[in-house]
Amino acid sequence: MKHRLVEVKWDTTDGDWNPLPGELGLPEIVTVPDNLDEDDISDYLSDRWGYCHFGWNFVEDRGVK
Repeated sequence: MKHRLVEVKWDTTDGDWNPLPGELGLPEIVTVPDNLDEDDISDYLSDRWGYCHFGWNFVEDRGVK
């Protein structure tokens, strides 16, 4: 199965407590299954890690030279 990489901007705000994503063990770059529709990536991220997010972007594959 192929995978794609996405960069996630996690929503970690919780009232007065505003931890950084790294403090919660949330990854900045996430591997999502290739067979997942783009419309379903948001649900996948929230379901998998239990946090909402402000959005995500595909990580550009620059390859190895």
